[in-house]
Amino acid sequence: MTSVLDDWLQPRPGDGAGGVPDRLSLPRPAAEQRDGGSDGGSLDAGLISTGAQTRFRERVAYGLRTALNAQAPGDLVAVSRMDVLLEPERRARPDVSLVDDLAASDDRRTCYLAEEVRLVIEIAGPDSAVPDRDVRPHHYAAAGIPHFWRVESTGCRPFVYSYELDAGGAGYQVTGVHHTRLTVGTPFPIEIDLERLPR
Repeated sequence: MTSVLDDWLQPRPGDGAGGVPDRLSLPRPAAEQRDGGSDGGSLDAGLISTGAQTRFRERVAYGLRTALNAQAPGDLVAVSRMDVLLEPERRARPDVSLVDDLAASDDRRTCYLAEEVRLVIEIAGPDSAVPDRDVRPHHYAAAGIPHFWRVESTGCRPFVYSYELDAGGAGYQVTGVHHTRLTVGTPFPIEIDLERLPR
C-alpha cells in the first residue's frame, strides 16, 4: 500500500545549489513502495534523513549556531537544517553547517554544495546515533567537508567530538573531546562554553 507521504523526503522541483536541480531521482525498492516504509539513514538512500527533533537537539543546534555566528569571520555563516549536496544523488541535512557567506547570502538556496561547507555538526540522539557516528561522517568525508563535530549527551548535557579530514581525504581524525568548553583552532579559532549555550 502506498501513502500520500511516500515522496515527502524528496526535495521539491526547481534549482537548488548553483543551478543543481532539487528533484533527485530516488529509486525505491518495490517492498518499500508497498508498505510505505523508509530507512532514510541507509547507505542507499538519496536523502540521508535525520531523526526526530527533541528539545535537547533543537536547543543545542540553536546554541551552537548562535555561538558560531558570534565568532565567525565575515566570510562564514552558520545555518541550521539546510541540505548539503554530497554527490549528484545524495543529500544530507546536518543539524548545523558552517558555509561560505556568499552561498548563505542567497535566500533562494535550498541546499549547499559540499565545497561551500567548512563544518557540519550532527547532534546524536537515540534514533540517530548509528547514522551520526558511522554513516554520515563517511559521506561527509567522501564529499571533502574539512570539519565534522558530533554532539553527544550525558543527562542532557552536551559534549562534542571534533574531527578534521585527514591529509589524504580518506576519513576524519579525532582532534578532541570537549566536555564543558569547546576550544578548537580550525576552521577558525572557536571557544564555546557548552554549559552556557544560548537558548
